[in-house]
Amino acid sequence: MSLTCDLQVADELINHNREMHDLLAPLYEGRHGEIFNPTEQRRIHNLLQSILGKTLSQGAPRVLDFGAGTGNLTRQFLKLGATVVAADVSEGSLGELRALTGRQSRLETLILNGRDLAGVNSDSFNIVAAYSVLHHVPDYLSIIEEFVRVVKPGGIIYIDHEVGPLYWNDNAEYLAYCQELAEFQKVQPENILQRLLRLLTRRGGGRHILATLRLRGNQVVDDGDIHVYKHDHIEWPAIRERLEPFCKIVVEEDYLVCRELQDPPHVWSRWSGRSVDMRYLVARKK
Repeated sequence: MSLTCDLQVADELINHNREMHDLLAPLYEGRHGEIFNPTEQRRIHNLLQSILGKTLSQGAPRVLDFGAGTGNLTRQFLKLGATVVAADVSEGSLGELRALTGRQSRLETLILNGRDLAGVNSDSFNIVAAYSVLHHVPDYLSIIEEFVRVVKPGGIIYIDHEVGPLYWNDNAEYLAYCQELAEFQKVQPENILQRLLRLLTRRGGGRHILATLRLRGNQVVDDGDIHVYKHDHIEWPAIRERLEPFCKIVVEEDYLVCRELQDPPHVWSRWSGRSVDMRYLVARKK
């Protein structure tokens, strides 16, 4: 589909995204081992700690977690002492976030319309953060402009997203990494009893099991992804073009995301630094 969507089509896509995430919210973290594994969570923690150190805030920085989902970034920011507005189109996801996070005086939640940040004041956040969410937004480049609007002068915009441009180059090293990872996961699948024990002991495990039973027999093939561009990837150069008139790019770095639950990760440890498939960008508003 084109970057500028017909409004009716855009609304249909946003509604599909909302419905899928409402349905899958208790299952989301179990379906995304590439995010919710010890290695990736450490990377995120260290990066957010660094980003918080770049803010010019007096007191606790105020963060907008755009497309917060079940709270991947939100929980990390709260642990690091920030005040967070967790925003998402899916009430189900925000409900799961609240259940997993517990009562937090520094946490607010906000339902988004999927198109813009209408109702959010300009220059009102020290940090705007978006992790793996722009492919759910029909006109995501306009959302980049909204990030610029709502972040304070001197504030930080952090975007972390699949995939980095090098992913599409048929890089021989990356293909070799993927093959080795697939072979390793074939011979070392997660034990079913270990998985059940992990679900029962994690916060929200009961909701996960109930959601699994509700979906039994109904195959879900996507998480409400919207193909906003060829091959379902975002245009990093276009994002820079929207940011650069108003922001200075502080960091732009490619990395290899870890897709293993094991700690330490056997395959990722061998290939990290040799291959990449993701990118993050940090910009400061002028």
